[in-house]
Amino acid sequence: MDLFPTVLTLYVWERKWGTADMRRNLELRHESCGAVLKPVPVCGACKQSFGLDEVSFVEGPGIGLMPASYSRRRNQVSFQSDQPSLLRGSVEILGDRWSALIMRAIFTGLNRFDGITADTGAAPAILSDRLKTLVESEVLKSVPYQQNPVRNDYFLTKKGFDYYSVIMMLMLWGDKYYGAAEGPPVLLTHTTCAQRLIPEIACGHCKETVCPQSVTITGLKN
Repeated sequence: MDLFPTVLTLYVWERKWGTADMRRNLELRHESCGAVLKPVPVCGACKQSFGLDEVSFVEGPGIGLMPASYSRRRNQVSFQSDQPSLLRGSVEILGDRWSALIMRAIFTGLNRFDGITADTGAAPAILSDRLKTLVESEVLKSVPYQQNPVRNDYFLTKKGFDYYSVIMMLMLWGDKYYGAAEGPPVLLTHTTCAQRLIPEIACGHCKETVCPQSVTITGLKN
């Protein structure tokens, strides 16, 4: 149930950046107000919507207490069918642990290969492969800062920037169910209200926090 906000952010991203028509043939309705649901990330303290440029990151009490340890098996999601999938594009990022960790690192201001390697624990070959894939999918863009050998900075595109709400909601879920007892490894602050940011998903029409029981899904006729 607590993954529901993450699923809503995945749906929003797919509606904007996905290509399969089936994503646009579904309608979410917020039964509490009766409006078509447009999920909006809001600050839990001030209830105002926010963007990534209004969020600051600092180390939390749990930093370093749960060192990353990742199996090299079952670490990538790929779709074997050409049939449309509701969350195909977003899950190809989120379902690949390395791509998801790379996105998290870049969201927190790490843009160079060595910094991303240290943060994610990915082997250089794996990191090179995932960065190439993310650039090819236009989630990231690479900008050379050195020649001979060529070294790149990696930055979010608009498509990648819009993925921030997915990472934030999943991070919140991970802090709750897999975090260290001392607290989360990263603390977020909503700079607009200067309060700790605990994001929620609200209805864009009535501004009420959305819960699974208040949402219905219907198919639209072509």
